[in-house]
Amino acid sequence: MSLQQVSMDDLDLLANTAADVLAQVRDAMIEPHPRKVAPTFNSGAIADLCGVDKTQIKYLTQKHNLPSGRKIEGSKAKEYSLEEAITWVKAIGGHPSRPEGREGKVIAVCNYKGGVAKTSTTVAIGQAATLRGLRVLIIDCDGQGTATQLAGISPEQDVEVEHTIMPFIHDDQSDLRYAVQETYWHNLCVIPASSGLLAAEFALPAKAMQQRGFHFWEVLKNGIAPLRKDFDLILIDTSPSLSHLTLNAMIAADGLLMPCPPDALDFASSVQFWGIFSELVDSLPDAKQKRYDFISIIYTKVQANEISRLVKTWMKQAYGTHINGIEIPESTAARTASAQLKTIYDLSKPDGSMEAYRRYKEPLDRLADYILDQLALSWSNA
Repeated sequence: MSLQQVSMDDLDLLANTAADVLAQVRDAMIEPHPRKVAPTFNSGAIADLCGVDKTQIKYLTQKHNLPSGRKIEGSKAKEYSLEEAITWVKAIGGHPSRPEGREGKVIAVCNYKGGVAKTSTTVAIGQAATLRGLRVLIIDCDGQGTATQLAGISPEQDVEVEHTIMPFIHDDQSDLRYAVQETYWHNLCVIPASSGLLAAEFALPAKAMQQRGFHFWEVLKNGIAPLRKDFDLILIDTSPSLSHLTLNAMIAADGLLMPCPPDALDFASSVQFWGIFSELVDSLPDAKQKRYDFISIIYTKVQANEISRLVKTWMKQAYGTHINGIEIPESTAARTASAQLKTIYDLSKPDGSMEAYRRYKEPLDRLADYILDQLALSWSNA
């Protein structure tokens, strides 16, 4: 076998060919435009969302003047749109809501490694929170733009750098309100990302060198501030690194969430992440005064084997009460949804085994309820 060297021209060709193939795959999966469509809900799903018996739906519809749904052709069943489902939840769901005069809360989802279900968990929490009556914003701070893609916007085709946080980073905008985009999912907005976000890793330290006393770690915090009045929950999806933007996201946040598989290497990486973050905070003026409402480590991609059980023991010893006990399993349902550029909440019905669907979705529902409880506690203590 002879050595086959690869020139930069070859790499250009590879990149272009791969991009063309990915674009064709995406077009095949997400046509027609608009690319993603919100799921619909049957009466049973509405009852589950609202915590009532299905037999009460007709009575509650009349009592509260709620959407009555549409009959499915050829069936006695009814279906409801996402917006109608959220109307039901806000009317009778009984979930905590943001008190008058309180600001929305910010949660940064972070991890040193990729492939830990960070982005899919972020978007799923956002969707689940809207199904509990909240207005949610996702800020995509990862140049790969996966959260943007899951929100129904193509980073390559639909996002220019001026649509991202970069104009604010460059002082061309006074805050981040300009970048907020609505999505196909009712009450879920996004500030999208593209590969242009990589420039932030040069722009922020450059400004720190040029401007004496410039707090480069608080830029995102300042840009988000006006949005706290418009949204109940702001989720920041970060890159798999402890970059300048990730540091900004963690300083801007009221709570931190780390998805982490119970795998020895992932656990070791998470320990390194917290150690480096702690050292960075020690070096930043006033950052040591930062207080979080909560920090929570979530078991993700959990497998039913002895290694996972052992590493969960280590993680519990290391993180104590910060482990909240929710386990999101490794799942065919998750892989099936991801292959369609969807989360589990995008599916109106299981795309495969009902058991696999429930086993994956139920812990995500519990995680969303946990987040809502944390928000309610922080609002009551504000």
